[in-house]
Amino acid sequence: MTERFDVQAACRWIRDQWRELAHELPSDGQQDWSEFGPDVGVVLGSGIQFPADGWTEYCRVAVGDIPGMPSPSVAGHGGEWILGEVGGSTILLLGGRVHLYEGYDVEEVVRGIRILAALGARGLILTNAAGGVREGWSPGEVVAIEDHINLQGVTPKVGIDVSSVIRQQTGLFDRDWIDRTERCYRNDSDAGATDGFPRGNYAGLPGPTYETPAEVRMLRKLGADLVGMSTIQEAMVAVDCRLRVQGFSLVTNLAAGMSGQPLSHEEVMETGRRSRGRLLRIVDAAISTLDPDPPPVNPG
Repeated sequence: MTERFDVQAACRWIRDQWRELAHELPSDGQQDWSEFGPDVGVVLGSGIQFPADGWTEYCRVAVGDIPGMPSPSVAGHGGEWILGEVGGSTILLLGGRVHLYEGYDVEEVVRGIRILAALGARGLILTNAAGGVREGWSPGEVVAIEDHINLQGVTPKVGIDVSSVIRQQTGLFDRDWIDRTERCYRNDSDAGATDGFPRGNYAGLPGPTYETPAEVRMLRKLGADLVGMSTIQEAMVAVDCRLRVQGFSLVTNLAAGMSGQPLSHEEVMETGRRSRGRLLRIVDAAISTLDPDPPPVNPG
């Protein structure tokens, strides 16, 4: 059992760092860092590198220095939180994602999301590297997550002091926001994206092993299109904290038994590097179409 986490202390520390280290103020001339916060947070998946062109960086801090935050041990998960601006929106890139299979409990896994919400963000964009379960998808495909199957065996608490509440999970991923993002992406002439992007169901497993071919056949029968080891717990906490949520999986490999080749983390990383441009354009479209109003209260 982890010790109690003080989210407000973490926020104060982060804002102190922003005040001391930021080499440029946001474009709106904000002077008071004590209440300043991002519009949107972006969680980075394995091998997925940001930021994009047109990005103005203000400050970066090591995630391991944030009070109470765990540090990642998996290659491809950068260890910094980077504050900046793109397209008139203030963004916090949350590098340093940790996983259940690293030995962290579920509340440690979601601490970064609780901090993001406490800093005043309105939206969260989750990205991950995933195995493609649906037939016909190739490595490099970017898929919007519509729903999930939680096979990780745990769920986060609704609140820090609440341990047993029936949780409403309908509409975890904001379909209206996904629709707006896809329309914006289609209208991006540079993206060449007249067909938009596919959507699918993400199955979350605890890891750290890749799935067996038999498990992949099971997942397909259960309705899964993608499989990975993250994202679900973060999305649940984000909705509890009244953040709008979108999730995008970069298909970095075909799931076991589909390609005839062994799976490797190196393949995941390389596909992430090659497909960075398309995912960045989709994330840019998501940032630009965030609804300014908070979502309705989850009836829980």
